[in-house]
Amino acid sequence: MVILTAIPFAPDLNLGRAYNATMELLPEGGWACFLDHDAAFTTPRWHEQLLRAIEGEPRGSFTAVTNRIASSWQRARDPRAEGDDMEAHRRVGADLATVRVLRDVTDAGLWGGVLMRLSKAAWLDAGGFADGLLCADHVMHRALRAAGRRVYLIEGLYVYHYRGTSRGDVSALPVAVDPATGRPCHDFSSTGRNATA
Repeated sequence: MVILTAIPFAPDLNLGRAYNATMELLPEGGWACFLDHDAAFTTPRWHEQLLRAIEGEPRGSFTAVTNRIASSWQRARDPRAEGDDMEAHRRVGADLATVRVLRDVTDAGLWGGVLMRLSKAAWLDAGGFADGLLCADHVMHRALRAAGRRVYLIEGLYVYHYRGTSRGDVSALPVAVDPATGRPCHDFSSTGRNATA
């Protein structure tokens, strides 16, 4: 099994296209793990947790617990996850690493793409990532669900997220269009933040 961990980049801010280009590099049976540019693993055994998740749900796609994210079911409940003290975040990660639960979150809401782990087969079933920067992750979650794929939260995997987009105006950034509806995933025009879930 080929597994690629990547932080794709696109000078034109079309992250969805960069994700697709990365997925195309994978052979049949391969897996990708996408990590946001402003995120970091907090434990040295994160790769083992990802492998266990694949072994437990080989047709699933996966995400992690994190500190700053709109998706409430993905947010760490530990007060040490506040702020930017990496030692505190590493302690949260070490404590959570003892948890070995995959929670089916397919219908819980849309994942935040701080960490997305999916197979090439799931990506093909979903029709690839939508073009755009913001919400390419949300559109993929919907597409996986529509394709009959399940999405799981690895409850023991904690990833630190700086979340730079919450620290400024994002209204000028390209928003992915959901191919199923033909509409932008979220309306950022009035608030500079997600107006819908």
